[in-house]
Amino acid sequence: MRPDISRPGRSTELRHALPVVVVTVLLVVGSLGLGAAIAPVAADAHGGTLTRTVDDTTLAPGESTTVTVEINASERGNFTVVEELSPGFASVEIVDDDGADFSGVRDANDELFATYGDRENVTLQYRVTAADSANATTHELTGYGDFGLEDIRATTTGDGEISVSADGGSSVIRSVDDATLAPGESATVWVAVERDRAANFTLVEEFSPAFGSVEIVDADGADFSGVRDANDELFATYGDRENVTLVYEVTAADDATAGTVYEFDGFADVNGSQSATDGTTEIDVQESSDDGDVSAARSIDRATLEPGGSTTVRVAVDRDRATNFTLVEEFSPAFGSVEIVDDDGADFSGVRDANDELFATYGERELATLVYEVTAADDSTAGTVYEFDGFTDANGSQSATSGSGEISVQASDDDSGAVRSVDDETLAPGESATVRVEVDRDEATNFTVIEEFNPAFASVEIVDDDGADFSGVRDANDELFATYGDRENVTLVYEVTAGDDANAGTAYQFDGFTDVNGSELTTGGTDELDVQSESDDNWDLTRSADDTTLEPGESTVVSVEITGNETTNFTLVEEFNPGFASVEIVDDDGADFSGVRNANDELFATYGDRENVTLQYRVTAGEDVDEDASYQLGGFAQFDADGTEMDVDGVESLAVGSDGVAGGGGGGGGGDDDDDDESGDDDDTDDGSSDTPESTDSPDDGDDDDTDDDNGDDGGDDSGDGDDSDGDSGDGSDDDSGDGAPETATPETETSVTTTTDTPVPGFGVSVALVALVLGSVLLARRRAN
Repeated sequence: MRPDISRPGRSTELRHALPVVVVTVLLVVGSLGLGAAIAPVAADAHGGTLTRTVDDTTLAPGESTTVTVEINASERGNFTVVEELSPGFASVEIVDDDGADFSGVRDANDELFATYGDRENVTLQYRVTAADSANATTHELTGYGDFGLEDIRATTTGDGEISVSADGGSSVIRSVDDATLAPGESATVWVAVERDRAANFTLVEEFSPAFGSVEIVDADGADFSGVRDANDELFATYGDRENVTLVYEVTAADDATAGTVYEFDGFADVNGSQSATDGTTEIDVQESSDDGDVSAARSIDRATLEPGGSTTVRVAVDRDRATNFTLVEEFSPAFGSVEIVDDDGADFSGVRDANDELFATYGERELATLVYEVTAADDSTAGTVYEFDGFTDANGSQSATSGSGEISVQASDDDSGAVRSVDDETLAPGESATVRVEVDRDEATNFTVIEEFNPAFASVEIVDDDGADFSGVRDANDELFATYGDRENVTLVYEVTAGDDANAGTAYQFDGFTDVNGSELTTGGTDELDVQSESDDNWDLTRSADDTTLEPGESTVVSVEITGNETTNFTLVEEFNPGFASVEIVDDDGADFSGVRNANDELFATYGDRENVTLQYRVTAGEDVDEDASYQLGGFAQFDADGTEMDVDGVESLAVGSDGVAGGGGGGGGGDDDDDDESGDDDDTDDGSSDTPESTDSPDDGDDDDTDDDNGDDGGDDSGDGDDSDGDSGDGSDDDSGDGAPETATPETETSVTTTTDTPVPGFGVSVALVALVLGSVLLARRRAN
């Protein structure tokens, strides 16, 4: 029989508690594992790179180019690509969005976006077109990508500019020293280019038929120049130049017959934009000069002038031998002024006072070039034609001057003042808009207003032609006209109606001009009407807030309700100024994508094929915000069908300020504060077994605990006989000390209550409860042992 030997080091109470401890430890470990298992896994934030490539970074007015943006995400996920264009283009079209879930272009053609879901590498392509009437300008291209729910933003790199080069500020003039040649004879040609600003350009001169020979005499520092072997074309290329003069010599073929006419055609090419060369356009072949040994040819820099405008005229004399001669030039009607610029060493020269004739006399000369300037009269009217007549008198033998023979006057653009305006630049299919064309001239004259439409409208109706002599609309509804006699100011009013079957995104283009005696002056103002799918009135966007006044650190829930009459794709954007301390989307109502910017100043939600949605989010004011500050709320929805944007109505700001003392009724006031009983006690249920702590609205004596703490100090006496230490015996006093003395009221403060919304650690409460169970088991075992 084994002797009963006690084992030291292990007490009886520990032996009794050991099974309970082991089981409890296992439960604690299990609960911690369970908490970790069910803890939510935060979405991994990811970024990426975006690279932009532009096919052609320099455009002429009206030209287009393709832009490619390659997006490489660091991992597969959701992201949105935004491209911003400043200033906007005449048109922007997405060529290939590479399967984007949503994409669109803003109406102003200054921004586009594409949203992708669960993608990694994509390529977005779009086409931009410069305005037909664009001046020289530079379009800045910027963009970014927002990746993942954390909105990790990456800036687009690569090509960032597209330049538009307009060539309206240049003149290209050709002049010839001899416009009449005998077979085998030569003439010198000047092509003068004057630009408002330096640019790269190429001069091209074409000849039909080809000359016997063509030789460049002076290329004026061209980077490249040359003559085609067939002698029917030459070119000269200049880099970053403003003014140049190209000089070349042409020779009529030896076998050229009398009556042959060599025709010149040329232009200056500036980045694909071509400006035709003005001035002399032909050289005639004759057997010999009129008097056997002399020829004179006239060239004019500008064949069209506005009232008060000037131009330079050259008369080149080429003789076979030196002799005395006089050049005479006559003008009908007389110019406003005539001035000899260079008489090339004439013995005598002068201008008649009436400005209708000049002369220059040369002694024993073979070659001479007379240069003079003529100015149209300030009061000359559009359609006036100044005619030139001249000759060379050599010892009584007169030879007529050939070449350019007239200058026409047209009204300057400023004299027209024709401007188009539209009362509504966006229409739904079948809707109408009223158009006004106002003509404001400096003086009365006859003119016709022409308006052209592409594509044709469903209907065009003249509402008021303002007393036109004649007016009408073409049956195809693509053009109208109104003719006025001796008028200065008119307003033409007409109505256009979009087709019932017009698609969203259709753009009706306006093109018009005022014809003044054959001179066409372009109409300015609105030049386009856009068609969208539905009127804005079919959608309602309203913002509301649970509380429009917050204390620092407090939160409220904001709701945005969107209702429409048809399903479509759209994106809702909410913007905040300044940013909140925090912004959290509470319910995005099934959005395909949604997120909050890191700065807490913007959020978005994208919906596909939806009609009615309600987005809810919670905003929290900063702790350090002044109480008289306010948060501004703004937002809009962009509809993919036509890029239309609509603003959100409703609450537009949240004020920051104190509403009073936080908390319930005041301590020290006695009475029935937040109690379910009628005993006059403060914040107690007084049901005899309450474990609910009292409120903190009265001073605490350290024993303001209505729980039976089993420590024997009150014997668990809740009978209301006055010996209960919690003082809730029904004696009528609101004194938690139970001594019957009046309470000392705690002064109220303006300290606000801040609600903490941090997410608790999963499983933490279970773990604490189980630890408490272990301690209780040890105490129970000790008590049983005793």
